[in-house]
Amino acid sequence: MKIKFILPIAALSLFAISCSSEDNQETAENEEVAITEVVEEISEAPLEGLILNEGAKWKVDSTTNAGMLVVDSLINNFQEEDYVALGSDIKAELGSIIDQCKMEGEDHNQYHIVLHAMMKESKALKSGDSETTEQVEMFSKAYFEHFEL
Repeated sequence: MKIKFILPIAALSLFAISCSSEDNQETAENEEVAITEVVEEISEAPLEGLILNEGAKWKVDSTTNAGMLVVDSLINNFQEEDYVALGSDIKAELGSIIDQCKMEGEDHNQYHIVLHAMMKESKALKSGDSETTEQVEMFSKAYFEHFEL
């Protein structure tokens, strides 16, 4: 929930800069770029340390991949009705992946970066926090960008 505190501070800082600027159009463009950078930095912080394997995707076992396909399907088929159910379903599938996990090594460590971020967001969804759906979707996308069977 750092976003709720950091974004207002960033917005106030940018507002102060715009008040002292003579070229409002250039300032507006700079503000948009700065806000985008702050949001991207905040959004990616939960996946800090997630990297590719020397430019290649990390390997996961079939159980992990099948579970992540289910999670991705849950996210893609969500109709924005019941965030609590979505969070419960995602958390249950992630729990199943954890229970069946046989991965080891750096592949395993890298996957756990995504897994922990998704677990945290699924808990937030279970409590009805609808703002986390974008984060869960981003984490699912990161999984498929960084891992393969």
